[in-house]
Amino acid sequence: MSNTRKNEIAENLKELLHEIEEYAIKANRDPKEIELICVSKNYPLTDVLLANEVGATEFGENRVQEFEQKQFEFYGLPEGLKKDHQFNWHLIGTLQRNKVKDVVAQVKLIHSVDSERLIKQIARVSKRYSVTTEFLLQMNIAQEETKHGFSIQDIESAIDLSLRLDNIKLRGLMTMAPHYQDASKTEVIFAKTRELLNKHKPTVGAEFNQLSMGMSNDYPYAIAQGATLIRIGTRIFGERNYR
Repeated sequence: MSNTRKNEIAENLKELLHEIEEYAIKANRDPKEIELICVSKNYPLTDVLLANEVGATEFGENRVQEFEQKQFEFYGLPEGLKKDHQFNWHLIGTLQRNKVKDVVAQVKLIHSVDSERLIKQIARVSKRYSVTTEFLLQMNIAQEETKHGFSIQDIESAIDLSLRLDNIKLRGLMTMAPHYQDASKTEVIFAKTRELLNKHKPTVGAEFNQLSMGMSNDYPYAIAQGATLIRIGTRIFGERNYR
């Protein structure tokens, strides 16, 4: 694997982590509360391995098919090389119910649970595999027609269902803000998501404490509003080579 590419990723990661620390301190937050999810969509597994070698441990995939391909490639590596790379996968994109079986027990956290039918399917498959699956409810705060997720009005029903089913664990909320030309407008969306988390934490419990929000263009505003998981790809890996 290329040392030039490794150095590029290392420098990008170092710069980004420094910025995250600065924005956290500015928001009177502990930088250790914020975990960086390196979005590896449309980047090769070699980039994931290089990023892991320079300190990244959490990687997010949008599409199950691409996640499966990377898993297949990783399992095909020599045993010694696999042992040298310890990291976690997150599913951050739309998850179809017929694909649940392909990610349960394979990912650390599903960020994008957007319907009660999906909650039920995750619980069914998790029970079949005798595992507990941790997940976030995806919120569509801005009620964009092009995006998935629960409305503010639907969250109580989704939480109630999540608490009644076995083999699943609701850890928090995820949202994507609209792509405003003025990124500061996203802060309102992030603030509402944080308010929802705080409102329902007494019902769900102390471990209902994760806020997945903020991407390359708006993550400073997400940090200001309490994000614990931020999802960034291009700042780390460069422009994508779409396949």
